[in-house]
Amino acid sequence: MKLGKKVLILGGTGAMGVPLQRILSGLDSISAIKVTSRSIRSSENPKIVYIQGNARDIGFLKGILSEGYDVVIDFMNYDLDEFAYRIETLLLSTAHYIWFSSCRVYAESTTAITEESPRLLETSNDDEFLATNRYALRKARQEDLLNCSGMHNYTIIRPYITYNSERLQLGILEKEQWLYRLLKGKPLVISSEMLEHTTTLTHGDDVAQVISDIVENIKPNGETIQIAGRDTIKWKDLLSLYVSILKNHIKDFSPVIFRSDDIQPVELLFEGGYNTIYDRNYDRRFDSSKVESVLGHPIACQPIVKGISFCLGKFLENGSFLHIDPIYEAMQDELTGATSTQADFPNDEDYEVYLKTVGNSTFGKMEKKPDLIRLI
Repeated sequence: MKLGKKVLILGGTGAMGVPLQRILSGLDSISAIKVTSRSIRSSENPKIVYIQGNARDIGFLKGILSEGYDVVIDFMNYDLDEFAYRIETLLLSTAHYIWFSSCRVYAESTTAITEESPRLLETSNDDEFLATNRYALRKARQEDLLNCSGMHNYTIIRPYITYNSERLQLGILEKEQWLYRLLKGKPLVISSEMLEHTTTLTHGDDVAQVISDIVENIKPNGETIQIAGRDTIKWKDLLSLYVSILKNHIKDFSPVIFRSDDIQPVELLFEGGYNTIYDRNYDRRFDSSKVESVLGHPIACQPIVKGISFCLGKFLENGSFLHIDPIYEAMQDELTGATSTQADFPNDEDYEVYLKTVGNSTFGKMEKKPDLIRLI
């Protein structure tokens, strides 16, 4: 009798990793799944075992890999040198290494993006950007390291923006930035340019299903495969959708939202502003032909409106926020004239950072703040 595959998932506790665990555990072809996590976790599923530890620690990693796995699925976000140091260890430790890059590696495109579309690394003329190892460049350079490894027992996955009930994005902002303020009754300022661009968002469950199909059905040969739904939406229409859902769930909900052409100091808090310039300010749509050809069937992705409506509604029922950045809150308050209290932060230390930032950030020192135009 042929034994099922043993799978190791490194850092798979996010929007893609959690549903992937569930889907893989339901397959007869998978006999065991181990998942690394920095926090203590338990599982009622007999196939799934959590291992507490930091998968970025090379000693911890080598100890786990020594147990032997048919498939290693790597969600970790490594530094460039860190990844280079462990590539050989990872590739030699499994028959199929699945590593996550990102569709953010792509340059701007006027047509639907394929795996062969130009990357920012080769096409950008921004020397200051190219001198960094910001996310889009770091992932592209790490792709190159894998492709030059001399081995082919890997698959590079390029997902784009994924969402679920715990991760809901608006441009560069996570729910901890945009949704938290709105639910607290505070005004929000967002980038004018971003609103006019088209994006796509793919439910984490749908991406996980495709990854599961790859684990189960393909032999690794050094392929790069992007996973993103074909459905698109403008950021301004996504904002309107969010507000509509909130109004349906919250009595007398009346948000105050502004747009501004000049909120760069806020954007610099997120990837040094490059995530806005070289991604969210592009029109993004994707061609799924390659993954469908590799798998031999179409991929199924929920329509954005349906998926977002369900996930935001679910969050409003029983969701929770992650860390609230006091520096971001201070900048937004300075822009809009709002104030935050100690009750808005989980601890005294964050509130102290907030108080020290107010009046001392870029906006606090401006004689004339950026113009704000009321959207909602």
